[in-house]
Amino acid sequence: MLARRTQVADEITKTIDALGRLVAEELDLQGQLRRIAEADGSRTNPFSTASMIMDVINSELTRAGVSPYRADPRHRLTVLVDSQHVRYRAQRTLRKQVADRAVA
Repeated sequence: MLARRTQVADEITKTIDALGRLVAEELDLQGQLRRIAEADGSRTNPFSTASMIMDVINSELTRAGVSPYRADPRHRLTVLVDSQHVRYRAQRTLRKQVADRAVA
């Protein structure tokens, strides 16, 4: 199960990395469309009245069962899972040692 957790964490990280690239592309496309419209004489920006893309992404994540919140972007899922696994293995080892001594 620990190996599967590591795989799931890697898959989540890859998905989030892809989402980040897509968000950057979306923001770039919005900028391009805004500049094209301005060059054509438009004085309005349809993107300024819409919800911010990050707010909508957080709403989509909430709809999918994830409850996003502001967090430190330096935290990485794979590091968390790895550290949890180290603690889990250490606890199992300690419990086994205690159980073995109790039996002896």
